[in-house]
Formats: sequence, C-alpha cells, structure tokens
Amino acid sequence: MIEMIYVSKASSRFTEKELKELLAKARTNNTKTGLTGLLLYDGQGTFIQVLEGEESVIEALFKTIKNDKRHSRVNVLWRKDIEERGFPDWKMGYQNILDMDTSTIMGFSDFLQQDKNHDYVLTNPGFVLNMLKHFKSKHQ
Repeated sequence: MIEMIYVSKASSRFTEKELKELLAKARTNNTKTGLTGLLLYDGQGTFIQVLEGEESVIEALFKTIKNDKRHSRVNVLWRKDIEERGFPDWKMGYQNILDMDTSTIMGFSDFLQQDKNHDYVLTNPGFVLNMLKHFKSKHQ
C-alpha cells in the first residue's frame, strides 16, 4: 500500500457546484477501489490531495488526473510505502483551506501572501504535511 500527495493547478476556478460533483464522484469511485484520502482546495485553483491505497489503483487514478484537462501542473510532492492509512475512514475528506483555522499551521501566512500558491506548495512540501496533520487532528 502507498500514500501519495500531489498538487495541481486548476485550469479555471472550480465553483461550489463543480467541487460537490467532483467530490461525489471521487467518493463513489474511492469506495469501489478501496482508496482513502483528503482533498484540500485554496479557493483560487490550487488542489492538494493525499491518496492512500494499493499502488496499482493510485497509479491508474493519478494517470487519469494528469490527463484531466481541468488540471495542469500536476506534481507529486510525496510518495511512500505505508503499513497503515492516515485517513482510514475517509473515502475523500475535503476542506477549502481558506475556511480552516490556520493560526497554528507554520507557514500558512506565508502561503496566503503568495501570488502563486501552487509554486509555494512545490517549494515547501513540509508545509503541506503540516496542513494535512492539522486538518486531520481537527476532524477526528
């Protein structure tokens, strides 16, 4: 089993309706394929997603994501073998990070001050791990 975290840039901002449709489809597909994870969105077009599951399933999904015309600049930030899932009960958790209590996340104010959040995430992968841990701790 592996865990993969990637960042992507939306071709255009997603509306709430588009996000709800994306999440509904992801949750249905993840239930069928045994994937778990979390999707973070900055409201401006940057997605950060963690996926957990069998390597072949994640590789197939990631290939689909990379070829999806709604996304560009898809980059893997983290990939490792895991013994247990970090999000075992979440078919696809979701959070718009602008709605999060971010006062305790190191680097978040730097992230918000960036014109290009996607570039900040690529050069500060530790920030992403801190955000994911923060979100998980607040929602257990």
